[in-house]
Amino acid sequence: MRSDWISDPVLWVIALPALAASGLLAQMVLSLFRCCGAFTIQGRPVQLKWWMIPVTATACALFWALAVLYVVLGG
Repeated sequence: MRSDWISDPVLWVIALPALAASGLLAQMVLSLFRCCGAFTIQGRPVQLKWWMIPVTATACALFWALAVLYVVLGG
């Protein structure tokens, strides 16, 4: 593992989709506690479907695993 991994631009290209997926997952989970079960993307409400949270959680985990592997293996 390098000591300057935080300033690596490739890491940020990998980490930004992971951050976006994490935010979307948090918004989906919080929408479960509202009455209508909808979350907002670009100002439009999207009705939550049964498959959306597992798919987003899997994508989020894969993106974060890719970012961690890049840092640990020294990319």
